[in-house]
Amino acid sequence: MNQEFSDHFDEFNEATLADSAKRFEEMLSKKEDSFFNEETYESLSEFYLVRGSFDLAMKACNIGLQNYPYSLDLLLNKVQLLLNKDEIDEATDLLDKAGIYHPADPEVNYMRGVICVISGDFEQAVEIFNEALLTSDEKDNVYFQLAQAYQNWGKIDLAIEHYKMAIDANFTNEIAFYELIYCLEANQQLEDGVEFFKKMVDNDPYSHLAWFFLGMSYNRLNLFEKAISAYDYSVVIKDNFASGWFNMGHCYMNVEEFERAKEAYENTIKHEEPTAEVLTYLGAANEKLELYDEAFKHYKNATKYDEEWDEAWFGMASVLYEQERYYEAIHFIKKAIKLNDFNSEFWLLLGDNESKLGNVVSSLEAYSKAVDLDPINPDIWLNWSVVYFEQGDFGKAFDIISDAIEELPNDADLFYRATVYLIYDGKYNDAYRYLQDGLILDYEGHEQIYDFFTNLDTQKALQRIIDQFRKD
Repeated sequence: MNQEFSDHFDEFNEATLADSAKRFEEMLSKKEDSFFNEETYESLSEFYLVRGSFDLAMKACNIGLQNYPYSLDLLLNKVQLLLNKDEIDEATDLLDKAGIYHPADPEVNYMRGVICVISGDFEQAVEIFNEALLTSDEKDNVYFQLAQAYQNWGKIDLAIEHYKMAIDANFTNEIAFYELIYCLEANQQLEDGVEFFKKMVDNDPYSHLAWFFLGMSYNRLNLFEKAISAYDYSVVIKDNFASGWFNMGHCYMNVEEFERAKEAYENTIKHEEPTAEVLTYLGAANEKLELYDEAFKHYKNATKYDEEWDEAWFGMASVLYEQERYYEAIHFIKKAIKLNDFNSEFWLLLGDNESKLGNVVSSLEAYSKAVDLDPINPDIWLNWSVVYFEQGDFGKAFDIISDAIEELPNDADLFYRATVYLIYDGKYNDAYRYLQDGLILDYEGHEQIYDFFTNLDTQKALQRIIDQFRKD
């Protein structure tokens, strides 16, 4: 849950607060006593809370409450910290104490609503938040909490309604926008999201967030060009908006404009600290541009930021595979699999590398594992079958493709590959039937079968059959 903190520490002199934080931390390290007034403890607790330094925030609350046991801000901040640690009973007890000291304060009742949501008492939470709307000066935050309650309650329509009300009431926390997008997608109402954010843009054309989330709505609808345009407005308005650049990069990848994707990811790390995720995407854009040395460098850097980022290890293996450095690639793909053995793409790449090195048994094991994880990926079946084909076991190669067709009966490539294997196995009538099915599914795809036949007579015979089908 997200509790809006007061703006108290923002009003507190920044230099004074930084000095107080330094003194406070020195006091803790040296185990000395130092005097701070109530206002400073309150400001320090919120300062650390907002920055995610929860241990220091808790120490500020505890020491502050020893000196100022009736401080509402310290009590509520400690309640929030306890909730962050899922210590609900202790948080409830402390909130009851705050209620005794400050029986008329709306913040106390508001936090009761937050606890009700966490505890699963959604009906009570909604009742409390609706009461809070009558007196609260921060209705946007109350609407947000109502939306959270309804969302956790499974009442997505009401959650959507209240997220919109929070945003309309000037709720600036991006979480509300993300949650709205999530709920709209869950309810298959993304088109409604487009209209909502279009109105926001019309009302405030200089809101980078409105443009950004309009872009997200388009993106989820696979309208990538429109999403790119919206993201572009968001970064024009706020050129250091890293999230805008990052999401724009994804869209450029989806429309295969890899140079622009690369530039977008580079702008992302220009405006915020690099992460393993962003560096991996940057590596992928470079890999698509066949800039393999650059791609490998970014993938490797990603593992320095997070050595357990499996996609980066996979990326390094993929680059090495493209450079035909199969033995080296195996080291990296095995590292990725060790971190995540449920990704079929990892096992597929391992199978491809083992196959290139002539390690038949290892490649077959890898492909089998890959297809168990993702039986609707035709590439796994096709690559798996090739191992048997290259061994001259045409019957087994066909059996693999036959199993694939059971999983993917509308994939033309599988029918064309079955045709190839049956011709090699001398089963021409069966091959003809599979060829016909492939032509019905995707006539243009038949060109691929010629790659398997260097004999011109065989090619001409196949062409006559195909031409006859076209005439029919």
